[in-house]
Amino acid sequence: IYELDGVPIVKLFTKQGCTLCDKVKDVLESVREDQPHSLFAVDITDDDKEEWFSKYKYDIPVLHINDNYWTKHGLSTEDAIAGIEEACGDNFETRKGEPDASRLER
Repeated sequence: IYELDGVPIVKLFTKQGCTLCDKVKDVLESVREDQPHSLFAVDITDDDKEEWFSKYKYDIPVLHINDNYWTKHGLSTEDAIAGIEEACGDNFETRKGEPDASRLER
């Protein structure tokens, strides 16, 4: 969606028609100036994203920072600022509670 060098990379796992994903994107865009980051959208319904679809199909939006699980279902402005600040300081730790629908369906 937008890319800068030398800043945390946020991945938004989404699919077409996800209104909660749009809200998360709006929050991230609103803090972009003060908390620089890159934002990439990953459409879990793309043919080459089957692994992500099987994990996240019931829980989008799901967010990662620098390839570490961050959060699901939504994002407040305060949480966006805190997470990006942690990632800038190399203090970001993978959060607990990463969804995995494939594990539940076995």
